[in-house]
Formats: sequence, C-alpha cells, structure tokens
Amino acid sequence: MTDKTAKQKHVLIIDAGIEGAFAKGELNHSFSAIASEVLQERGMKVDVTLVEKDYDVTAEADKVLAADYIIVQMPGYWMGGPWQLKKYFDTVFGDRRISGGGDGRHRDNPESRYGTGGLLTDKKYMLSSTWNAPLQAFTDAKQFFGGIGIDGLLVPFHKTFQFVGMSPLPSFTANDIYKNPSIKHDLARFKEHIEQHIVW
Repeated sequence: MTDKTAKQKHVLIIDAGIEGAFAKGELNHSFSAIASEVLQERGMKVDVTLVEKDYDVTAEADKVLAADYIIVQMPGYWMGGPWQLKKYFDTVFGDRRISGGGDGRHRDNPESRYGTGGLLTDKKYMLSSTWNAPLQAFTDAKQFFGGIGIDGLLVPFHKTFQFVGMSPLPSFTANDIYKNPSIKHDLARFKEHIEQHIVW
C-alpha cells in the first residue's frame, strides 16, 4: 500500500524501440508498457519517451532531472543500441544541468579522478534490452561475446550514466527473441524484475 505522506517517486522510461530492417519496435514498446503499468499501479509518476519520435530536448532534460529512476528499454542493434538512443544522450545529456559537474578533475587537486564529477547522485538507472542472441552467447567464454556478459557489452551506456553521477540497478535481458522466443515468459520476468529492484 502506498504511503500517501511520502514523496511520489518519478520514473522516466526511455523507449528505444524503433522500426528498422528486422522489426517494428513493438516488443520493446511492450516492455515499456509493462514497466509503466506496474509502476503507475504502485503510485509512481511515469513518463515515457519514444526516441524515434520528435521530442523537446529541454523538456527531456527536465524529465531526467525530475526522475528518481530511469529505465532504458532498447533492442540489441549491431552490438549496442540504435543510433536514435545515442542521439538522445548526445542532445539531452548535453544540458548543463545534467552534465555541468564536469569530469571530476581539478587542477588544484592532482588526486581528483576523471569521471567523478557527476551531479545526479540521487538517481538510479536500469538497462533493459532484447536480443536475437541467446543468453549463452554472452555468458559462455567460448561463444561470440567471450563471456563478458550483458553489462560488459553495454559498458558505454553504463559509463554514460556513471559520468553524470547515477547508480545502476541490475540489468534485464530477453534473449533469443526470434529463433527461440519465450515472449510471454520474458514479459513476466520483466514485471518481477521491476517489482524487485525499483522501490516505491
């Protein structure tokens, strides 16, 4: 039961489901819809941005600043996310209110380290992605990704959020979505993942 006296939590879902050569983005939209539904049922305020659509950069920066949690929902596209998602970070995170902490180094302090200047230390993020590749392709050292796991592959996204000060929640993946799909099960797992890791 939601505590009416507590501050309402705010979640921004960045939906990078796009229409491309192999899909129309519908699966990632479904994951975003599940997350939105679960979180709103728990009394949280939810904004969903579709990166393929036009959006106002300043308004998006406002959403980032207002959010307690950010969920990135994306397809695995050529070993990363689609370019529209990269454009979102390039433009929205360029807002000085997000990136204005600098890179953490200071000329008067030789011990200061690169990447430690982020200002958004009160926020958390989650990466959720869908892949044609089976899980073993990420976890087995003898297979394609050499055992680096999903977080190893998505380091650029993790470092983007870390640079502005945010902390990670456990990542989620749905694998083998074309050749061995289990979409209903994956959506159920995702709902459980959201309920377990986002606190309201």
